[in-house]
Amino acid sequence: DYLGREQRTLVINSSTNNPELLLMLVSLGLGRLGGIATPLGSNFANIYLMFFVAPLFVLVKWFFKRDFNKILNLMTLINREKKLVIWHSIMSLTMFGFASIAYWCLTGGFQFNYLSEDIPLRTWHWLLIGVLICIIGIGIFVYFENNLKKKRPGLFEDITEEDFESNWWKFFLGTISLTVLCYVLNALFLAYTELYSSVLSQWLGSAVFVGLHYFIGSLISSLPEANVAIKNYERLTSPDLNTALASASQSNMTNLALGCFGCIIATILLLTGLSYKL
Repeated sequence: DYLGREQRTLVINSSTNNPELLLMLVSLGLGRLGGIATPLGSNFANIYLMFFVAPLFVLVKWFFKRDFNKILNLMTLINREKKLVIWHSIMSLTMFGFASIAYWCLTGGFQFNYLSEDIPLRTWHWLLIGVLICIIGIGIFVYFENNLKKKRPGLFEDITEEDFESNWWKFFLGTISLTVLCYVLNALFLAYTELYSSVLSQWLGSAVFVGLHYFIGSLISSLPEANVAIKNYERLTSPDLNTALASASQSNMTNLALGCFGCIIATILLLTGLSYKL
């Protein structure tokens, strides 16, 4: 509530981006820029998780529990709010588009194409262009979201209250634990890059570490968003449906901000003369 009730949806979804942030920062600490691919790749993972996997999980769960009324209510809600669903779908895809361009600025290749060995490492100029691309994407999202808030403020102010007790010790312990896990995951990615590069490169190209972050790291780090989406789909109200859908669109915007932050750090490192690997 410090930022205002209209920002609660943003706070809820942005807080789930901590894994992407820490995976990226730990990767940078290891001298690898490939970790920036995690928040950029999460823009892809969020789309299929929030729009397909999460609602399907809820429907299957209710089917086996024989809660057929809830299934009907959710389908009715989605049909009634189809304009809202379309809005979040368009914004999620738009953010994914900007993330794809930023990924190209980082690697010199498209994320679904094979990266060949002869692609040169990017200079700081390209990373700075990636920063600008991310900023433009963020600006577009903020503009259209503010318009939505003016038209339907209740979507952001009337979300279901959750019982939450702030505890700084739990926060610090959770952050430390998450950092350790992110280090372990980065170490595993590095090990797989060295041990299985001949196999993985057939699928991911020469930038195996980047590919692992984009497809595997992003999927793992997007699971908190999926959990938020599932809980809010189950509440069967328009504001909570908006929060569930924002687990894709709003989180994608936050991921762009993280990618922007990572590219800024990488640009500074390159300008200071430090070398890096993807």
